[in-house]
Amino acid sequence: KQAIDEALKAKEAAIDSRTDLTDEEKAVARADAKAKADEAKKNIDNATTDEAVSQAKTAGTTSIASVNPTAQSKPAAKQAIDDALKTKEAEIDSRTDLTDEEKAAAKADAKVKAEEAKRNIDTATTDEAVSQAKTAGTTEVNAVNPTAQSKPTAKQAIDDALKAKETEIDSRTDLTDEEKTAAKADAKAKADEAKRNIDTATTDEAVSQAKTAGTTE
Repeated sequence: KQAIDEALKAKEAAIDSRTDLTDEEKAVARADAKAKADEAKKNIDNATTDEAVSQAKTAGTTSIASVNPTAQSKPAAKQAIDDALKTKEAEIDSRTDLTDEEKAAAKADAKVKAEEAKRNIDTATTDEAVSQAKTAGTTEVNAVNPTAQSKPTAKQAIDDALKAKETEIDSRTDLTDEEKTAAKADAKAKADEAKRNIDTATTDEAVSQAKTAGTTE
């Protein structure tokens, strides 16, 4: 029975040292090991021969040693974070208003938040703390919503250039109203084309080039 108690003590220490398990999972595993130890000791008590005692001891220590709980709470929570990150990355990639550089920055931000959430899950000790870390983490990842800067700024520059050009055309006394209208329509067509080119550009550099070409036009 001493051997059984020692096996139980060793198993409880092994369970307690596992950082992948929550307190609740540890408690369940320890209860399982304790039940196996109690059963082994009953079997030892009921044994009538040295051989039967030895067999009951061996069976008991083997049974206790076999207790090897699989972590559920933390891996499931971390999977939820990974899923949220994957969804967010796909959402960012699908946005045509962002340049490649803006997408990369947003995805890096989401990744940092996901990694922090997983660290918080790892350090949580209870199911409740794991659940809270998971909820906070998925909320943080989901909240990543980059504001497009490059394309809107470039399109504003085109609009400003068009406005200036229209004012300039209107101020010319050597043109008739019809000539002014035609010139303004030409400028507007060039501005619209420039903004389309900005929209289809995928990098900051391509946006900049489309802006420069458009304002020059």
